[in-house]
Amino acid sequence: MLFLPITVAVLANVFYHVASKSIPAEQNAFMGLVVNYATALITSAILFFLTPHEKILVEAVKSNWACILMGLSITGVEVAFVMIYRAGGELSTASLIVNILIALAMLIVGGFFYHEPISVQKIFGATLCIAGVIILSSR
Repeated sequence: MLFLPITVAVLANVFYHVASKSIPAEQNAFMGLVVNYATALITSAILFFLTPHEKILVEAVKSNWACILMGLSITGVEVAFVMIYRAGGELSTASLIVNILIALAMLIVGGFFYHEPISVQKIFGATLCIAGVIILSSR
């Protein structure tokens, strides 16, 4: 059951990073985001109408603070990666380092806010991640 969504997430992230690195440096980063979000809006609207749903207003009122926070977060992620790549961040390591650091942060968030168990195995994995970030960051 997880194979398809994980595959889509991986492929979409690969395309995302290639596209982020390929946005013209002379373009205002926020205009790039306007085009990104216009494309995402159109694509999402089409997919909304192609999938089972209630009336549009019924679905819209189901939204909560998380939808707004996610939109703000996506903007932050996108601007940050454009800035990373414009500053010379390498496609081969920038995403890896950021995602390792995100995984470490999610370990803490999951443990403290969602009461997910933090096992010895997870701590060992986190330690390896930290070592990986240090190795990848050293030149």
